[in-house]
Amino acid sequence: MINGIIVDLITPTHANGAPDYETVEILVDWHVDNGSSALLIGGSTGQSSTMDSDERTELLRRAIWQADGRIPIIADLGSDSIDHAFEFASVANEYGASAVLLSAPTTDAFSKNELLEHFAALAKAAQLPAIVRAEFNHSNILSPTGIAELALISGIDGFIDGSSNPASAQELLKLKLPKDFALYAGHDTSACQQILAGYNGCISISANVNPALLLKLYTLAKSADSAGAKALDTHLQALYLALLEDPNSIPVKWALVEMGCIPEGEHPPTLPQASDYSHLRRALRAAEIPV
Repeated sequence: MINGIIVDLITPTHANGAPDYETVEILVDWHVDNGSSALLIGGSTGQSSTMDSDERTELLRRAIWQADGRIPIIADLGSDSIDHAFEFASVANEYGASAVLLSAPTTDAFSKNELLEHFAALAKAAQLPAIVRAEFNHSNILSPTGIAELALISGIDGFIDGSSNPASAQELLKLKLPKDFALYAGHDTSACQQILAGYNGCISISANVNPALLLKLYTLAKSADSAGAKALDTHLQALYLALLEDPNSIPVKWALVEMGCIPEGEHPPTLPQASDYSHLRRALRAAEIPV
């Protein structure tokens, strides 16, 4: 079981759109130094949908090689193709990933039983601890009853709650889940409350730029310092929202360039409007992140 702040790692790219593997290696080292709990490779922020199979597998290989056992690497198996998802499962096992992330293909609707069977087959193919993500506003979201059944499947060790509704956390925490089955928050904006309620951690986009602060928040929450965790969370809310203003990872990449964590390159990330830069820069400074 992986506890703590799991970074939904961005994938820096070259001007032609190809993954910048060397910069990914720089980021892996940076997150090791800043205490991140694990790195999710090829997730939604990693823009796996824009990469071909060779690029995705090379991205995973390079991240695992650079991590060198210092930080767990989670391979996202998400794909619109079921066959490709099983191929990535085999690759993740072969390369030595620590765990895999499972999600339902967005092109097909499954019944609850079909969805559970799909996850069970993927977990078996990967032969690695598996975490399941329910896609927000998608027909393949599992109900609490379905999650209770999911938790009994061999090889599936956790579930990411894609809802920011506090009632969702209350329902899940009332379930009689196995002791070693982990629940993770799926949104930075609600992660603090869910961790305080009993979740094992979160899958975070903002941890791309503030891993040390989120580690502090997690530590406060798990030490039952509710007031301290909530105060820090309030301090970070503006940054969460600023990083999510654009639906892709451009704000995150731009922030990392401003922070000096990744090279600017010949074509630095460009936000849609000049005012967005100012807003994001103010949010970084408000969070006391040097830019």
